[in-house]
Amino acid sequence: MGSTVSRYETNVVLSRMEKAPAFPARFRADPRRTLADAELTEEEREAFVRWDTRKLNELGGSLHLLISIPGLGDH
Repeated sequence: MGSTVSRYETNVVLSRMEKAPAFPARFRADPRRTLADAELTEEEREAFVRWDTRKLNELGGSLHLLISIPGLGDH
């Protein structure tokens, strides 16, 4: 899996967080299980689990999407 594919998948997950009403709730309850089928690198997966927005942005996550998803910092 190349970094381009993974970068795309990072933004797919972020987009789902923003647009799919049930996805953020599932993520808050069990982030690892929610991301189990996502084609992410281990580094990306850990950044999501910690909700490290700075790291997600460094890994290619859209800043626009990251700031559009409120309330996940305390998941």
